[in-house]
Amino acid sequence: MEANAAWKVGRTMGNALSAEARLDIYERHGAGEKLTDIARSMGIHYETARKWWRVGRGQGREGLVHRRRRPPRQVLHGVPDRVRERLAALRGKNPAWGVPYLRQQLLESKELTADERKHVPSVAAIYRYLHQVEQNPLGRTKLAQDTPSPPLVDQAEHPHHLWQMDLKEKCAVSGLPHRVTVVTARDVYSSVTVASEVVALRRYASTLSGATVQAMCRKCFARWGLPDILRTDNGSCFVGTMPQTGFPSYLTLWLTGLGVRHETIDKGQVTQNGCVERYSRTYSNLALRNGPYADVEELQRVSDLTVEFLNTKYPSRAGRCGYRPPLEAYPEALTPRRAYREEAAELGQFSLGLVDTYLAQFRWRRTADPRGQIALGGARYWMGKEHAHEAFEIVFDPQDRSFVFTRVDNTAQVRLPAKGLGAADIIGHRTRRRRQTRSAENNRPL
Repeated sequence: MEANAAWKVGRTMGNALSAEARLDIYERHGAGEKLTDIARSMGIHYETARKWWRVGRGQGREGLVHRRRRPPRQVLHGVPDRVRERLAALRGKNPAWGVPYLRQQLLESKELTADERKHVPSVAAIYRYLHQVEQNPLGRTKLAQDTPSPPLVDQAEHPHHLWQMDLKEKCAVSGLPHRVTVVTARDVYSSVTVASEVVALRRYASTLSGATVQAMCRKCFARWGLPDILRTDNGSCFVGTMPQTGFPSYLTLWLTGLGVRHETIDKGQVTQNGCVERYSRTYSNLALRNGPYADVEELQRVSDLTVEFLNTKYPSRAGRCGYRPPLEAYPEALTPRRAYREEAAELGQFSLGLVDTYLAQFRWRRTADPRGQIALGGARYWMGKEHAHEAFEIVFDPQDRSFVFTRVDNTAQVRLPAKGLGAADIIGHRTRRRRQTRSAENNRPL
């Protein structure tokens, strides 16, 4: 009953939201109330509440109160024929493009003269045109009432504070004989795209290796500098066997040594990586669904051009861009906050002390095999045959870089130097036999 009453109060003639209701949305959300709660209490759709919050954020209270309704106009009235033809050609060749991106491509089109580009129709006019000439041109369905809107941008304090990275895996692309995986990464604060790197998959490859992801990270770091935090999901290429064995991956150790904190999202909570997840959909529409491509190199060239266009020319609604290109809204993102030295000089920038401090936080439990060996972190440590089938608790001692194996009944202790955890091992990302490691390290961490 309360929601129905609020609906009647909020609506005026013509089923439009009153100025008082629009101001109420703006003030309540500005005071910290969630848009979903506001929409539910007023009996309106979540998207309606979000729309008027965005109008208020961009135009202020004045823009919410004085909303003049324009009389309906003929679709594409006064638009030159060549502009109409170019619009139809772009739409026919790239049906997956969104309307704002389509319009921006029209504005940048070299086939049009400067005077013709002045007559490019608005986004709203192109929407009306597409609805007139196509059946359900956007393929949209009704959204759920409680569409989530997590304030991801508030989690970052400045450009390159928090990056989100994800894989768009095993994509079939027109013209290419094998599937590809795209490594995508985005800076949360500025909405700058920092990576869209295409990797061709071999026929038997199920996912990328950690070494490949490390190479992609190096390319991003060289261009944009080091972020403070890199957030990924829990894919094996990012975390290795950490969920099964409790031992961090070489990628995590490498990032730690460079002073980058590796965060992972909670299981099933993809919205915690929402910025890069949403970008992956945009990227798929703009690059992967086009083609055919002659080879992966051509797809990468198109990918690079797409990223440059989105960063420098496309008016973005993401984050705090306010309908400006991300690098125009945040030009400081072009300057690395923490410069990254090229791979040849990486050893001088890498801190083994940070890695040791990180490893010292963990405790593991392992049981020796019949020969008295224990597998840990991809290496094997010999306890002695007298300790066969015995359980040990293990910690890392950063003082002498050794693992301390203590029998669970505290009757014996063995100290052995750590294997494969030198700076050169981590930076070089030594390849290990993952299948053997996973089966051998079958005890969960403490």
